[in-house]
Amino acid sequence: MDCSIDFDAVVFDLDGTLIDSVRPEFLACSALFEEFGAEFSPDFWAREVCGHVGGYPALFEVLRQRAAVPLTDAELRARLAVQWDRFFTPEYVTLLPGADVLLDELRSSGRPLAVASSSDREWVTRWLRHFAVERHFSVVVSGDDVARKKPDPMAYMVAAAELGVPAARCLAVEDSLTGMAAATGCTVVAVPIRLTRHLDHASADYVASDLHEVRRLLPASDPVPPR
Repeated sequence: MDCSIDFDAVVFDLDGTLIDSVRPEFLACSALFEEFGAEFSPDFWAREVCGHVGGYPALFEVLRQRAAVPLTDAELRARLAVQWDRFFTPEYVTLLPGADVLLDELRSSGRPLAVASSSDREWVTRWLRHFAVERHFSVVVSGDDVARKKPDPMAYMVAAAELGVPAARCLAVEDSLTGMAAATGCTVVAVPIRLTRHLDHASADYVASDLHEVRRLLPASDPVPPR
C-alpha cells in the first residue's frame, strides 16, 4: 500500500471497522434461521443485510420462503432481538486488532479523528467507552444525528463539517459497501472483515487486509499541528 497519501483528518466507521460487531450480527441472524430449521445463506447476508440499515425485511422474506414461517417482520425482528441480546455482549463484540495502535498514532500526529456511524448514539457511545477509545475522537456522528443513514453521505458530511476539514482532505476507513458509498469525496480505505472479504470493494481507493496495514498510510514525518 502506498504510504504517500496526504490527509488532514480521519473519519472511522464503527461496526466492522473499529469493533467486530459484524460477526455477532452474523451469529444472531444465523441463529434465527436455525430456530426455524431454515438454511442460512452467508453470501446473501453479506450482500443484502450486512451494513444495510433496511436489509432485515429481505432477510425475513427469505426466512419465510425457506421455512414457511407465518410471522410478520415485526414478530421476526422481535425474535432476532433475542439473538442480538445473546450475541451483542463483551464476550462476542471485540475491538479489532490494530485499532488501539492506529488510533494512538493518528492522535499523536495531531490529525483530528471522527466516528461516522449509522448505529444509534447509545450503541456507539457504549462501545467507544467500553474499549476506552472515546478519548481519541473529537467528533462522533451517530445514526441519531442525521436524517438519512448510509449509503447516504450525510454522516460523512456532518463529520467533516464538525471537524472543520473538507471531505477531500479526509481519510475514510470503512468495512462495508454502503459505508464506502457514503464516504463521498473522501479518500476511502476499505478494511473488509473475513465475512465480507469476497465482495467487490473495487470502488475504494485502497483495500487493506486489516488495521495494521492501514498504519502504512501514515506519513512518516511532518505531522499536522494539533488543532
